[in-house]
Amino acid sequence: MTENEFLVYCQNQVSGPLKDEDIVLMLTAWGSIKFTQGYNKALEDNDLVEGDK
Repeated sequence: MTENEFLVYCQNQVSGPLKDEDIVLMLTAWGSIKFTQGYNKALEDNDLVEGDK
């Protein structure tokens, strides 16, 4: 999913016009998602991920 697709998805979850706060919240959520994905990928790339216990 791209950032634009994510924003469209979020917009479809909101009734009424989007406020600036809505857009900031959506972009913050997107940044958090991408950060987590990158962090987990770095752990995997460096063999630092423990298997399920």
